[in-house]
Amino acid sequence: MTLYSQSNASQYLEMVCHKLPVVKNILGTLGHMSLGAYTERFNTLPCPSLQPRGDIRQAAFAQIYPVLGKDTATRAANDLLASGTVMTTTHLGIDYFANSVQGNLIYGAGTLMGRRKGTTIPIFCFGNVPLNSSTFARGLLVYGTGPGANKTLPLRLPVFPNNEKRTMASLAKPFTMAMQQRAIQKTIKWEKENLISKATAKTILSLLEHEYGDDRVQSQDNYAAQAMIVNRRLGKRMLKTSDQSPDIIYLEIEKIAAFLLGKDLNHENSLAYRIFFNTTLRDTIIQHLDGCPGCWHVGRLNARQAALGKPNATSTGTIFFWGIDAYGRRIPLSLKSVKNDLCLCGRDDRGDFYTMNFTRDELIRALGTQKILPSLFTCFLLICFARGFNCVGGVFQGAYLSRMKNGIAKALEDLSDNTNAKIIRDITTDLYQDGMLAFMSPGQDNALLPAGPIEIIQAGGIDKNDLTKAFGLTVTQAHMAGLFGALTDAGAPITRQPDWQEMVAQACARELFGKIPLFKSPAET
Repeated sequence: MTLYSQSNASQYLEMVCHKLPVVKNILGTLGHMSLGAYTERFNTLPCPSLQPRGDIRQAAFAQIYPVLGKDTATRAANDLLASGTVMTTTHLGIDYFANSVQGNLIYGAGTLMGRRKGTTIPIFCFGNVPLNSSTFARGLLVYGTGPGANKTLPLRLPVFPNNEKRTMASLAKPFTMAMQQRAIQKTIKWEKENLISKATAKTILSLLEHEYGDDRVQSQDNYAAQAMIVNRRLGKRMLKTSDQSPDIIYLEIEKIAAFLLGKDLNHENSLAYRIFFNTTLRDTIIQHLDGCPGCWHVGRLNARQAALGKPNATSTGTIFFWGIDAYGRRIPLSLKSVKNDLCLCGRDDRGDFYTMNFTRDELIRALGTQKILPSLFTCFLLICFARGFNCVGGVFQGAYLSRMKNGIAKALEDLSDNTNAKIIRDITTDLYQDGMLAFMSPGQDNALLPAGPIEIIQAGGIDKNDLTKAFGLTVTQAHMAGLFGALTDAGAPITRQPDWQEMVAQACARELFGKIPLFKSPAET
């Protein structure tokens, strides 16, 4: 018997709180609250902004229209503009990650339950992550397994080949019918090996054949567009709340930021222009935010550029933008003077140097040709701080976004720009939606597992009664359901034990059975 085998869900949650103070604070102050009441925190009014909020509407419309058409683009852009918040915890890709899929549904509770006007749930997702990240944009994630499975959940079913796993999702080429066919053959093989049930295989094959193999999906010229279409269709398959369930629209945040930069770099009084090209303001912010997560480590960036041979894998962050190499991989950049010109400089993973002039015209050109990608800091600079959107994040975002806010505001105050500094300080930067699940599926031996899109679709989808039950959970109970992801995020010692998921799944069953909506396949009922 292992050390943790008799622990209950509360004890596992305490392990998370020990490592993640944000979770401890939320549970200590709001843990008793119903999930439905908690989500009302996201229904905030728009904040005052330094740049026109209407730019966001234009940026969203421009991204959606070529892929989903004018009607959907208009509705999503209008819903986004009317909102005071936007969800920013998701990664770009066709999304099967239970935490982000369910997190987006929880964020959209107001729309799903009819308390908030609108017909769409727009989600901003980051594309500067590799296809092989924890959310696995490279393929499908499967939480419901068969008796032959003894691997760590979720199982990963690849669509893109292994040699593209480090390509950024933003830069990934579209998947092909050949890739789809390989995934189909892998699914059939898994079923024969009892890694997945016949019902699960049937659901996966249906998705691969009807969504991935669809002519409209196959005709797109990049993976991001394919993901926008398929994610919307997955949402329709999951939500059976009405004849017209809301459209869940994933937008690439870096493309939104690039569109906004195209406007702001033409206005010398815009916040972005001032931060990039006012030497005093720029140098102060670089100094204030050195070492901040989501920003940069100046010393590490300098060491990377000075190192002999290939750079090591030390996390450096990047200053304002990522460079992009020939393989669609990101290059950390810093600002250097080269022959009296200010340049973005870096070295790719092979050790080759990357340099481009840091001027307005060169930035606009490089964004258009995908030579650079806006960094996390630059995305939040344009969307949150310049346009007043309260960004709903995860366990780490509240800390680093607040530090960014204070760093920018302090730098403006040092220049006696107290008016703009106050507008920025008034933006809410600690809205939290992460680590919570509202739907689970039954596993083997009296266990409860996270429910991803495959498990939810396989069981017939989410109806109004499911939503009512889900949003009646307490915030604490929703965190218990999310222990699989939260314990991993916390780096809890238990996750180093081979049977930790089984122990947590059984603890969740003891605490949540009968309280949380369960999604069983028809064959299991």
